[in-house]
Amino acid sequence: MYGVDVCPTKSADRTFLHFTVNKIIYKMFGAMTKDSYCEISEYVGIPTHVEQLITNRNDRFLNRFRCQGNYVCQALIM
Repeated sequence: MYGVDVCPTKSADRTFLHFTVNKIIYKMFGAMTKDSYCEISEYVGIPTHVEQLITNRNDRFLNRFRCQGNYVCQALIM
């Protein structure tokens, strides 16, 4: 997930990341139904859709970037 906050991602990249996150959760918690998968994802704090996770990371990065005292960085954002 490193770098997705800055770099644009393609649909294929998001699909691959979604598959990877799903597989990690399935490996950690074993076989489960879709409902239990959603509950575990919420409890652990992992969004069920990677697009949501990428958007959250991107927003967090931009907020930290805006809070910097550097005028050049602030000019690039606006």
